[in-house]
Amino acid sequence: MAAPLLDHPRQLTESVARVLDGRAVEHEHLTGFVNSRFDAFLNQLFASGSVAPREAAAALEGRPGFVWLIEEPAPLVMYGMTAATGAPLVAPVDAEIRQVRSHADIDAWHEIYCEVLGADARGRGDWHAVHEALGPGGEGSLVLYVAHVDGSPAATGGVYFDQGWAGLYCFATRERMRGRGLASALVHASHEAARARGIERALLQATPMGRPVYAAAGYREERPLPLLRSR
Repeated sequence: MAAPLLDHPRQLTESVARVLDGRAVEHEHLTGFVNSRFDAFLNQLFASGSVAPREAAAALEGRPGFVWLIEEPAPLVMYGMTAATGAPLVAPVDAEIRQVRSHADIDAWHEIYCEVLGADARGRGDWHAVHEALGPGGEGSLVLYVAHVDGSPAATGGVYFDQGWAGLYCFATRERMRGRGLASALVHASHEAARARGIERALLQATPMGRPVYAAAGYREERPLPLLRSR
Protein backbone atom coordinates (compact mmCIF):
# COMPACT_ATOMS: atom_id res chain seq x y z
CA MET A 1 0.00 0.00 0.00
CA ALA A 2 2.97 2.36 0.14
CA ALA A 3 2.80 3.54 -3.47
CA PRO A 4 -0.80 4.80 -3.91
CA LEU A 5 -0.79 6.69 -0.61
CA LEU A 6 1.87 9.08 -1.91
CA ASP A 7 1.63 8.54 -5.68
CA HIS A 8 -1.89 9.94 -5.54
CA PRO A 9 -0.99 13.37 -4.08
CA ARG A 10 2.02 13.41 -6.43
CA GLN A 11 -0.33 13.02 -9.40
CA LEU A 12 -2.64 15.69 -8.01
CA THR A 13 0.16 18.21 -7.69
CA GLU A 14 1.41 17.29 -11.17
CA SER A 15 -2.06 18.08 -12.52
CA VAL A 16 -2.02 21.36 -10.59
CA ALA A 17 1.39 22.14 -12.10
CA ARG A 18 -0.12 22.01 -15.60
CA VAL A 19 -2.78 24.49 -14.53
CA LEU A 20 -0.57 26.93 -12.62
CA ASP A 21 2.58 26.58 -14.75
CA GLY A 22 4.32 25.01 -11.78
CA ARG A 23 7.91 23.86 -11.55
CA ALA A 24 8.98 20.22 -11.40
CA VAL A 25 11.62 19.58 -8.74
CA GLU A 26 14.43 17.13 -9.52
CA HIS A 27 16.70 17.55 -6.52
CA GLU A 28 18.93 14.97 -4.87
CA HIS A 29 16.58 12.84 -2.75
CA LEU A 30 13.59 15.11 -3.58
CA THR A 31 11.10 15.19 -6.44
CA GLY A 32 7.70 16.83 -6.82
CA PHE A 33 6.12 20.10 -7.87
CA VAL A 34 6.14 23.70 -6.69
CA ASN A 35 3.04 25.45 -8.02
CA SER A 36 1.98 28.25 -5.68
CA ARG A 37 3.59 31.25 -4.00
CA PHE A 38 1.23 30.94 -1.05
CA ASP A 39 -0.38 27.51 -0.60
CA ALA A 40 1.64 24.71 1.01
CA PHE A 41 -0.79 21.98 -0.08
CA LEU A 42 -0.26 22.87 -3.75
CA ASN A 43 3.52 22.48 -3.34
CA GLN A 44 4.45 18.90 -2.49
CA LEU A 45 7.84 17.17 -2.54
CA PHE A 46 8.61 13.50 -1.99
CA ALA A 47 11.84 12.23 -0.44
CA SER A 48 13.78 9.19 -1.64
CA GLY A 49 16.47 9.54 1.04
CA SER A 50 17.32 11.49 4.15
CA VAL A 51 16.42 15.18 3.79
CA ALA A 52 17.34 18.03 6.14
CA PRO A 53 14.89 20.92 6.62
CA ARG A 54 17.33 23.34 4.98
CA GLU A 55 17.47 21.10 1.87
CA ALA A 56 13.69 21.04 1.68
CA ALA A 57 13.51 24.83 2.03
CA ALA A 58 16.10 25.23 -0.74
CA ALA A 59 14.17 22.93 -3.09
CA LEU A 60 10.98 24.88 -2.38
CA GLU A 61 12.83 28.16 -3.05
CA GLY A 62 11.42 29.69 0.12
CA ARG A 63 7.81 28.85 -0.69
CA PRO A 64 5.55 26.92 1.72
CA GLY A 65 5.15 23.24 1.02
CA PHE A 66 4.61 19.68 2.16
CA VAL A 67 7.67 17.43 2.14
CA TRP A 68 6.87 13.73 2.56
CA LEU A 69 9.79 12.04 4.31
CA ILE A 70 10.81 8.38 4.36
CA GLU A 71 11.81 8.11 7.97
CA GLU A 72 10.91 9.18 11.47
CA PRO A 73 11.37 11.16 13.64
CA ALA A 74 9.59 13.90 11.76
CA PRO A 75 7.95 17.20 12.76
CA LEU A 76 4.55 15.70 11.92
CA VAL A 77 3.29 12.20 11.23
CA MET A 78 0.21 11.69 9.11
CA TYR A 79 -1.51 8.34 8.70
CA GLY A 80 -2.21 6.75 5.34
CA MET A 81 -5.67 5.17 5.39
CA THR A 82 -7.82 3.33 2.84
CA ALA A 83 -11.45 2.28 2.52
CA ALA A 84 -13.91 0.76 0.12
CA THR A 85 -16.24 3.36 -1.36
CA GLY A 86 -19.16 1.03 -0.80
CA ALA A 87 -18.91 1.42 3.00
CA PRO A 88 -22.20 1.59 4.97
CA LEU A 89 -24.20 4.81 4.86
CA VAL A 90 -23.53 7.39 7.54
CA ALA A 91 -26.21 8.47 9.97
CA PRO A 92 -28.21 11.48 8.73
CA VAL A 93 -26.86 14.88 9.72
CA ASP A 94 -28.57 18.23 9.97
CA ALA A 95 -26.57 19.72 7.13
CA GLU A 96 -26.68 20.25 3.38
CA ILE A 97 -23.72 18.96 1.37
CA ARG A 98 -23.22 21.10 -1.73
CA GLN A 99 -20.80 20.55 -4.57
CA VAL A 100 -18.67 23.61 -5.34
CA ARG A 101 -19.55 25.07 -8.73
CA SER A 102 -19.49 28.88 -8.69
CA HIS A 103 -16.85 31.47 -7.82
CA ALA A 104 -18.86 32.28 -4.68
CA ASP A 105 -18.76 28.59 -3.72
CA ILE A 106 -14.98 28.54 -4.10
CA ASP A 107 -14.68 31.65 -1.94
CA ALA A 108 -16.76 30.01 0.82
CA TRP A 109 -14.75 26.79 0.53
CA HIS A 110 -11.44 28.62 0.66
CA GLU A 111 -12.44 30.74 3.67
CA ILE A 112 -13.04 27.62 5.76
CA TYR A 113 -9.91 25.94 4.38
CA CYS A 114 -7.80 28.89 5.47
CA GLU A 115 -9.52 29.35 8.83
CA VAL A 116 -9.18 25.72 9.91
CA LEU A 117 -6.01 24.52 8.18
CA GLY A 118 -4.00 27.72 8.46
CA ALA A 119 -3.62 28.23 4.72
CA ASP A 120 -2.71 31.63 3.30
CA ALA A 121 -5.75 33.54 2.04
CA ARG A 122 -3.64 34.87 -0.84
CA GLY A 123 -3.80 31.42 -2.44
CA ARG A 124 -7.48 31.83 -3.31
CA GLY A 125 -6.75 32.73 -6.93
CA ASP A 126 -4.76 29.52 -7.35
CA TRP A 127 -7.75 27.48 -6.18
CA HIS A 128 -10.07 29.33 -8.56
CA ALA A 129 -7.77 28.39 -11.45
CA VAL A 130 -7.37 24.79 -10.27
CA HIS A 131 -11.11 24.29 -9.85
CA GLU A 132 -11.86 25.83 -13.24
CA ALA A 133 -9.45 23.43 -14.94
CA LEU A 134 -9.89 20.24 -12.91
CA GLY A 135 -13.41 20.65 -11.51
CA PRO A 136 -16.80 19.79 -13.02
CA GLY A 137 -16.52 22.56 -15.63
CA GLY A 138 -13.10 21.26 -16.72
CA GLU A 139 -11.68 17.75 -16.87
CA GLY A 140 -13.82 16.58 -13.93
CA SER A 141 -11.07 14.91 -11.90
CA LEU A 142 -11.60 17.14 -8.84
CA VAL A 143 -14.78 17.65 -6.83
CA LEU A 144 -14.94 20.06 -3.89
CA TYR A 145 -17.70 20.13 -1.28
CA VAL A 146 -19.02 22.55 1.31
CA ALA A 147 -21.29 21.42 4.15
CA HIS A 148 -23.83 24.08 5.15
CA VAL A 149 -25.55 24.18 8.53
CA ASP A 150 -28.55 26.51 8.79
CA GLY A 151 -27.47 28.03 5.49
CA SER A 152 -23.92 28.88 6.64
CA PRO A 153 -20.73 27.23 5.33
CA ALA A 154 -19.40 24.94 8.07
CA ALA A 155 -17.03 22.34 6.61
CA THR A 156 -15.11 21.45 3.48
CA GLY A 157 -13.89 18.39 1.65
CA GLY A 158 -12.44 17.47 -1.69
CA VAL A 159 -11.93 14.32 -3.75
CA TYR A 160 -9.52 13.78 -6.64
CA PHE A 161 -9.90 10.82 -8.98
CA ASP A 162 -6.85 9.15 -10.51
CA GLN A 163 -5.89 5.62 -11.60
CA GLY A 164 -8.79 3.86 -9.95
CA TRP A 165 -8.47 5.66 -6.61
CA ALA A 166 -10.49 8.43 -4.99
CA GLY A 167 -8.17 10.56 -2.88
CA LEU A 168 -9.82 12.62 -0.14
CA TYR A 169 -8.17 15.95 0.68
CA CYS A 170 -8.69 19.29 2.44
CA PHE A 171 -11.27 18.16 4.99
CA ALA A 172 -11.83 20.94 7.51
CA THR A 173 -14.63 21.75 9.96
CA ARG A 174 -15.07 25.05 11.76
CA GLU A 175 -14.44 24.56 15.46
CA ARG A 176 -17.91 25.59 16.57
CA MET A 177 -19.44 23.08 14.12
CA ARG A 178 -17.49 20.01 15.20
CA GLY A 179 -19.15 16.95 16.65
CA ARG A 180 -22.09 17.05 14.24
CA GLY A 181 -20.90 14.32 11.85
CA LEU A 182 -20.06 16.76 9.04
CA ALA A 183 -16.74 15.11 8.15
CA SER A 184 -18.43 11.71 7.88
CA ALA A 185 -21.14 13.19 5.68
CA LEU A 186 -18.50 14.72 3.41
CA VAL A 187 -16.69 11.36 3.23
CA HIS A 188 -19.96 9.73 2.22
CA ALA A 189 -20.55 12.35 -0.50
CA SER A 190 -17.02 11.74 -1.79
CA HIS A 191 -17.61 7.99 -1.87
CA GLU A 192 -20.86 8.49 -3.76
CA ALA A 193 -19.04 10.54 -6.38
CA ALA A 194 -16.40 7.80 -6.65
CA ARG A 195 -18.97 5.04 -7.08
CA ALA A 196 -20.67 7.07 -9.83
CA ARG A 197 -17.34 6.83 -11.69
CA GLY A 198 -16.95 3.13 -10.99
CA ILE A 199 -14.17 3.72 -8.44
CA GLU A 200 -14.23 1.30 -5.52
CA ARG A 201 -11.13 2.37 -3.54
CA ALA A 202 -10.47 5.53 -1.54
CA LEU A 203 -7.43 6.80 0.31
CA LEU A 204 -6.42 9.74 2.48
CA GLN A 205 -3.66 11.09 4.67
CA ALA A 206 -5.09 11.75 8.13
CA THR A 207 -3.84 14.00 10.89
CA PRO A 208 -3.64 12.48 14.38
CA MET A 209 -6.85 14.38 15.29
CA GLY A 210 -8.66 13.21 12.15
CA ARG A 211 -7.56 9.59 12.35
CA PRO A 212 -10.39 8.36 14.63
CA VAL A 213 -12.99 10.25 12.59
CA TYR A 214 -11.96 8.43 9.42
CA ALA A 215 -11.69 5.11 11.23
CA ALA A 216 -15.32 5.54 12.30
CA ALA A 217 -16.21 6.20 8.64
CA GLY A 218 -14.74 2.83 7.63
CA TYR A 219 -11.08 3.69 6.91
CA ARG A 220 -8.27 1.33 7.82
CA GLU A 221 -4.82 2.56 8.74
CA GLU A 222 -2.11 1.35 6.37
CA ARG A 223 1.08 3.11 7.46
CA PRO A 224 2.45 6.27 9.10
CA LEU A 225 3.58 9.01 6.71
CA PRO A 226 6.28 11.31 8.12
CA LEU A 227 5.84 14.88 6.96
CA LEU A 228 7.71 18.16 7.11
CA ARG A 229 5.55 21.22 6.49
CA SER A 230 7.68 24.13 5.43
CA ARG A 231 6.15 27.56 6.03
